[in-house]
Amino acid sequence: MTAPEAKLEYRIERDGDKFVAIDSDEETVGVFDTEGEAQADIARAKKEDAIWERTKELMRHSVRTIMAEFDLDMETALNWVNAGAGITVLGMVEGDGEAKH
Repeated sequence: MTAPEAKLEYRIERDGDKFVAIDSDEETVGVFDTEGEAQADIARAKKEDAIWERTKELMRHSVRTIMAEFDLDMETALNWVNAGAGITVLGMVEGDGEAKH
């Protein structure tokens, strides 16, 4: 499975002695002293965009799976998936322990 591409595009504009990173929604991502710092922050933002897109994709898949497996409507399945999304690190480590609702 490959990581999805970031949906936003980014550019760097010079503003005096600063470098401004701007996304395709015309939002300022940050203002930096060097172009390298701006490029690094854009790389970070693109990675976060890709993580967000993959997370949404996985959540949609989880909801569809729960709906099909347990014959549930979307709202009920979404409630269960959202509840499960609140799992803690301890819950991840313990794995298939007793469910606690």
